[in-house]
Amino acid sequence: MIPGIQQRQITARDGTRIGYQVRGEGPCVVLANGLGGTFLAFRYLYDVLGNYKTICWDYRGLYSSGRPSDPRANTIVHQVADLIEILDAEGVQDAVLAGWSMGVQVAFETVRLHPDRVKGLYLVNGTYGRAFRTVMGSRLVGRTIPMLLKLVRAQAALAGLATKRLAGSNALIAAMKRVGLVSQSIDVEIFRAVAAGFQQVDWVIYSDLLSRLDEHDAEEVLPKIGVPTTIVTGDKDLMTPPSTAEHMHRLIAGSRMVVIKGGTHYTPVEYPAILVDELHRLLERVPGWGSAA
Repeated sequence: MIPGIQQRQITARDGTRIGYQVRGEGPCVVLANGLGGTFLAFRYLYDVLGNYKTICWDYRGLYSSGRPSDPRANTIVHQVADLIEILDAEGVQDAVLAGWSMGVQVAFETVRLHPDRVKGLYLVNGTYGRAFRTVMGSRLVGRTIPMLLKLVRAQAALAGLATKRLAGSNALIAAMKRVGLVSQSIDVEIFRAVAAGFQQVDWVIYSDLLSRLDEHDAEEVLPKIGVPTTIVTGDKDLMTPPSTAEHMHRLIAGSRMVVIKGGTHYTPVEYPAILVDELHRLLERVPGWGSAA
């Protein structure tokens, strides 16, 4: 589906196998996925990255990456450490980070821990931390999610069976459209390919990863960001509503904010032309990268 992708792997310092995908040469753009997404979620962004070395990776316990032997070694900080090891293995000194959903938190944590390795930020449908507090803009919903995650962990086998039956199905897509979780303009083929990955998800690991998102908070990092930054959100995003993007925009000096009318949490596969154009604009703003863009 995306030509030129090479699947590679490293062994992290704690022995965890980390799978990642590489394409091309040149200045590096890192694609940091949403929780449960694969590199296929960025299908359209690859269109503007032909002159760049592009790296994506699978978070611990998902897809081509192994489960850590220590179940506590699955925080945002651990995901960032894996990314840095990948960059070192690939001989990459610095990169622009393009994060979607959970990937936005990974991007901010990378800025906190390794500011010299980040040349730009492209932040799509994400938050700076304490993710459950922003869901649907409701504190009540945020308090309910941890209880639901405990239920999922207790019934992980049942959740797995349901996922195998429903992931990517016409019935699920239709239901998500009805309740506003995805828009009518979504690229069904790409969304189905991404959703199919959930058929192999270990729901104990997934629910733990989701819990880690609410433990993470990088709000104090935002005013310190001094690299070109673009924030993209959808005005119908229930998971990370526009108010969250506006808060980040206010705290990140010089940032550009784009609100996509009709966009939900899945703007990368709903309004790809806008996402591609904005990424191209951001890359042109990165010092020294003009010729590559």
